Amino acid sequence: MLDESAFVDCTDLIGDRDRLLDHGRQNGYLFFPRLLPTEPVLELRRQVLRVADWHDLLDPDTDPDAGIRRRGVFICEQEWTETYRRFYADIQKLRPFHELPHHERIVHVLETLFGEPVFVHPRHICHVIFPGEHQYTTPPHQDFHPVRGAQNTWTVWTPLGDCDAELGGLALARGSNRRGFLKDNDVRSWNLIQDSTEWAFNPFKCGDVLMFHSLTIHRGRDNLTRDRIRFATSARYQPVNEPVDEAALGVHMGCAKWEEVYSGWETDDPLKYYWKSIDMEVEPAYHRRARKPSE
Repeated sequence: MLDESAFVDCTDLIGDRDRLLDHGRQNGYLFFPRLLPTEPVLELRRQVLRVADWHDLLDPDTDPDAGIRRRGVFICEQEWTETYRRFYADIQKLRPFHELPHHERIVHVLETLFGEPVFVHPRHICHVIFPGEHQYTTPPHQDFHPVRGAQNTWTVWTPLGDCDAELGGLALARGSNRRGFLKDNDVRSWNLIQDSTEWAFNPFKCGDVLMFHSLTIHRGRDNLTRDRIRFATSARYQPVNEPVDEAALGVHMGCAKWEEVYSGWETDDPLKYYWKSIDMEVEPAYHRRARKPSE
């Protein structure tokens, strides 16, 4: 088992840009216990669990709010089945799922860190981690590989409810952002993970927020419970005056079109297509630019 030490509580740094910058540069992350009020987080959790119940993923003999998986059921992002796609598309249709990343407390911290207005990427992620099948646990990686655009992009990871050590969560390699941009396959295979790597982790409470730089190496932790599902969200943020990759403006994993996501929303909802009113430099999607001419 890898040695892990607790995240440093950065609450006292809020409002002090120099100290936020220094801690972020040295450690690659910022951790804020109970930064968010619990009610909007729990409401989103309830709605995600309702979607899971619609798709017959939860044990029918238990309280849906407990997040107990149906016996024998296992789905994951790495095994992109039609069942998972439909389930995930329905999560993307939840307005609170897109509203939470815009919470003023998160935006305030990042505006202070960047020293300028923040752009919130619309491509949000819901992490749905079933117990067992640990070969699918997310390996070490840097977010800049899938995100592209500005390296000064930060991910905000938020558990949907309490997340104890057995349920798992997210661990990151302290200070790994200072190693620069690394070859993805060699990070994911652990070839570039040094024996001296300091992994930071601790159990999370509802409302805790972990922020980390796009070059910070991080990994999922196994869900070691017998039957509980782990739920969390990730959202990305960057200074508004830096370029954004076009793919970051789409729905995560291409599981739906924005028209489908917004189909049940109010016509004049300000969250719909909000990025189209922002004057930003949008780069062609990296995954298209990186293809060889013969592909």
